[in-house]
Amino acid sequence: YEAQLTLKQQAINKAYAAAGITDAVTPIVACPTPLFYRNRMDYVVSWRGDVGLKEYGSWNHYLDLSTCFLLDEDTPAILNAAREAAKQLGWEPWDAREHTGQFRYVVIRLGKNTGQRLIHLVVHNLDAISESDRQTLRTLLAPWCTSLVLGENPTPTDLSYVQRCEALHGSLQLEESVNDLRYQIHPNAFFQTNTLMAGKLQTTVLDRLGNIEGKRVLDLYGGIGFFGIACAKRGAQVVGQELDTFAVEEAKKNAALNGVDARCAFASGPVEALPAATWEADAAIIDPPRAGLHPKALQALIEHGPKRVVYVSCNYHSFLKEWPLLAKAYTLETVEPLDLFPQTPHVEVVHALTRTL
Repeated sequence: YEAQLTLKQQAINKAYAAAGITDAVTPIVACPTPLFYRNRMDYVVSWRGDVGLKEYGSWNHYLDLSTCFLLDEDTPAILNAAREAAKQLGWEPWDAREHTGQFRYVVIRLGKNTGQRLIHLVVHNLDAISESDRQTLRTLLAPWCTSLVLGENPTPTDLSYVQRCEALHGSLQLEESVNDLRYQIHPNAFFQTNTLMAGKLQTTVLDRLGNIEGKRVLDLYGGIGFFGIACAKRGAQVVGQELDTFAVEEAKKNAALNGVDARCAFASGPVEALPAATWEADAAIIDPPRAGLHPKALQALIEHGPKRVVYVSCNYHSFLKEWPLLAKAYTLETVEPLDLFPQTPHVEVVHALTRTL
């Protein structure tokens, strides 16, 4: 793991130095648990009935897993129980080439700090599963979890995102706790996949914002409110924007769960469509997808953005492509990498920017 950190730090230093950024980069924050650190894994079902992961660089070659060192030690037994359930129920595996079959994904989510586990079986046709089939699933899988969920993806898309779902055992949602905040996580919802490091990431972001009590903070690409709710707990008035309407509804529920709904206004829609007046806040947290900011959102940030911006990037190469334009309006105070993804080349980077324009 030390060698991984060294390689990541070298890659970061080289990339930022090429962009003329040297003094701002800090040492990477290591993950205390480089194995069994993830709180979610999506195990795909192959056309042969394998349950595991796709081979690197391939969309239709699969690895049938008998071990997994990313989620937890019970995972192999759970995958075997899912295989046995599919066998007893006569589920044909999904064929991504022919778009046929029933059994598509086994998704396992963990509440690392709450002790909860949600097992989500994704199928092609929910209506084809009888009540006796549901009872078989409960018998085989409920002993392994606090929540057992059936979800349906009837489309050809090879995703674990479902159009509808139901709880066979326990709650439909997993609950997790980070920095004394509680989050209810729907099977479709995105949540930071490394709970321990997510807490450090959240603390780093809030520390870079500084004193936000009574101030107006934008939470852009905010998902289910991970950063925004933490800001509201520190006394900020939060305006959140997220494209996914479903995630926005979850953010509202989580704000109420943490008693800060009066200080949070979460809305759905593209960030690039925000009016200029919305951008003129006291501070902003920006956590875009891997591709980075939409060009219109980038331009709006440059023209109307707040004095203080904390830009969280899961793909720092995208940030560096944007930096020449951002540098026209902002100075970069700190670049703080955190290793949320051990055993991979990826790293999360927190950028603290102050407006100069």
